[in-house]
Amino acid sequence: MPTKTRSRKRTPVAELRRLSPRRLPLQERARKRVDRILDVTVALLAKQGLDALSTAGIAERAGIPIGSVYQYFPSKEAILVEVAARKFQAVDTAFAAGFSRDLERMPWRRALERALDASVTAFRSDPAYVAVWRAARSSEAFRSLASAYDARFAAALESVPLIARIPAARRRIAARTAIRVANTLLDAALESEDPREAAAIVREMKRVLVSYLAEDLDSLETGRSARALASRAGRGG
Repeated sequence: MPTKTRSRKRTPVAELRRLSPRRLPLQERARKRVDRILDVTVALLAKQGLDALSTAGIAERAGIPIGSVYQYFPSKEAILVEVAARKFQAVDTAFAAGFSRDLERMPWRRALERALDASVTAFRSDPAYVAVWRAARSSEAFRSLASAYDARFAAALESVPLIARIPAARRRIAARTAIRVANTLLDAALESEDPREAAAIVREMKRVLVSYLAEDLDSLETGRSARALASRAGRGG
């Protein structure tokens, strides 16, 4: 009898490594070539959708030999993972920076809502990213990538001055829980084809996160305001 070959399922980490770039572009010319590959991928995704996208088509549109594309990316899926990674990096960095900046001049609730609105807009206004997300969200590689960036984002969020004053153990779980909740509702908003439904989901996301963080941040903000008033009074005296 013929023996059956068992297929070994890759772990999420192994899957992500399989789709990681084969080499890092160290020289300026190489970096520009990789950027060109990614930019063309985004443009083709927006124009023709994921199903029609191919590595050969990307190479042709970019004016780069397909062998050169394979020097950096082992497959179309690997290019898509890198497109998503860059989007995660850009949005997470902008969120943390904007939230931290706004906290200096407005209540934390308003700062959080502004940061969430900016993030949702950044994702929803990018048809290429939405196409990647819809096609790849269930893949092990995409989930591993998202998990890795969530961990980095949580660390950045924990370093925001007001949040950094929450006790360490509570701060860690609060940041990670808030990110998981936000991701779940953001996914639902991106999945919806109805703009009104998507907007309603975003409103719920803001309401849930504000309610969740209020116990930790309201008292800290009150204390911060009191210290600022005392400092101004001291200088005035």
